[in-house]
Amino acid sequence: MNQTLEPVPPDRLKIGDCQFHVGSHELRRDGKKIRLEPRVASLLLYLATRPGEPVSRAALLEALWPGVVVSDEALTNAVNKLRRAFGDDRANPKVIDTIPKAGYRLIAPVQPHEPVPAPANPDGPTAGGGRRARPRWLTPLAVVVLAGLAVSFVTRLPLTGPEPAGSEAPSQPTGTSSIRPTLAVLPFDNLSAEPDEEYFADGITDDLITRLAKNPGLMVIARDSAFFYKGKSLDPSVIAEKLKVGYVLRGSIRREGDMVILNAWLVDAATGDHVWTEHYQRKAGQIFEIQNEIWSGVITALAAKDTGHPDTGTGTGTDDPRAYDSLLLGRHHFYRFESRTENLKARAYFEEAVRLDPNFAMAYAMLAWTYAFEAMNGWTDSPLAALQQAERIATRAIAIQPVLPLAYYVRGLSYREQHEYVKALVEAQKAIEYDPNYANGRVLLATLLYYAGRPEEGLARIQEAMQINPHHPYNYHFHLGQAYFVLHRYPKAIDAFNLGLSSNPASERMRVWLAAALAQSGAIDAAKWEGEQIMAANPDFSLHRMTQAFPFNNPADMEHFLAGLRVAGLK
Repeated sequence: MNQTLEPVPPDRLKIGDCQFHVGSHELRRDGKKIRLEPRVASLLLYLATRPGEPVSRAALLEALWPGVVVSDEALTNAVNKLRRAFGDDRANPKVIDTIPKAGYRLIAPVQPHEPVPAPANPDGPTAGGGRRARPRWLTPLAVVVLAGLAVSFVTRLPLTGPEPAGSEAPSQPTGTSSIRPTLAVLPFDNLSAEPDEEYFADGITDDLITRLAKNPGLMVIARDSAFFYKGKSLDPSVIAEKLKVGYVLRGSIRREGDMVILNAWLVDAATGDHVWTEHYQRKAGQIFEIQNEIWSGVITALAAKDTGHPDTGTGTGTDDPRAYDSLLLGRHHFYRFESRTENLKARAYFEEAVRLDPNFAMAYAMLAWTYAFEAMNGWTDSPLAALQQAERIATRAIAIQPVLPLAYYVRGLSYREQHEYVKALVEAQKAIEYDPNYANGRVLLATLLYYAGRPEEGLARIQEAMQINPHHPYNYHFHLGQAYFVLHRYPKAIDAFNLGLSSNPASERMRVWLAAALAQSGAIDAAKWEGEQIMAANPDFSLHRMTQAFPFNNPADMEHFLAGLRVAGLK
């Protein structure tokens, strides 16, 4: 019987004066080997399939990090690493050319290591200075082969998120019904004349997500994943399919003088029908009434009985529009998670909010978060004082509004960072009790469980968080990798840490755990390479500091971690 054989793509490419060994992620030149990180190698291969052609940043981000939220910095960092590997000069490039505000182009010649013979009449240059012609050495067959290789290579890169059906990930968060409606609240469009009003539209969306998520009769997608689609012109059914939800709530808002004009509509993703719509035109001070009516309309339309814990007062926790506006401005800066400067700007707005309304619990909770975040990011010389301040302010928020999930979460963070794990565990469980859809609460709980020697439970909680928040931030990858590492599932741990580094290449703790996982998996050379990167960036690194940063309850778990770091050459 005849059998059709698929063409075997080359495992080596000649790019400029270097050989690129695809399978081993290595560049070789003049007898020297340069090992590329997996994501950097995939970037090179992607560009190599389009030699001489401009490739946009958006296309690269979508191809190399599909469905994952990463900053532009992740791509810039990968390109810079590639340039260093080639010894390329950004100002006078011979390998990778930057196209300002557009993307990149591979300008070095590319060919298979075993060259494909050129056709009898290869394509010539286009006339009139049009699109750059395909190089003479790159035949149509070679284009197809290389493109196939790139797709195969990129799709083999680790993707973190809810695991497919049949895997160990739970299909629903613990304690929930599989038939409850699933909902994504997309960022409301800002139709105000001033772009600066964007914070107001975002804030209204934020509060609706928080309020609806408290209802255990609904599964509501987390803020991070909802805001991933901000400004993207996609059909609601497409977004719903990506987020795996049955309904999408959308809207638009604008302020004109002292009036607020707001439209909201709830879409059934399966049919495209609007199952509920409403138009509001009221005084700006009535924004709280509008939010209450939207919340009530959605709950009624989805026939989701509200059995959650009621808020004290309004859904926002204040009746003062000025205090509310300060809260929204503060969150606008805080949720950038960008820098110490942005954190301090956010803090000033939250302080203004509680000055205007001394009983504004949510503003106190957000203010407390700025102190916990400051300590966790090393933005203060007195981290313990900052954590204690976070604890005190969060406690004040809870005294005012005893069912505020964020306040328990922040107090739990402050306890965890002070190594008071039993107290932190209680706070995390309370946050989830008052908000069954609280993804960050589950992440906090996961860390406490695997530190306490219960890694299987911790893994389940982080997977639940990823289901609620599919487009999660990089720290989810970190905690997922930790859980897998404690369970000795090294390939999955390595995948998670690599994906986290793609989003935040400067994360020392991510690289530390990657080094340990590589070492324990037997990839000694790769582990030592990671160890060298850590020591180069931080010559004062010490294993003793690691015992303080990650104090496992079980001594065997700590030794398992430290043993991997020793193999990686860290002391």
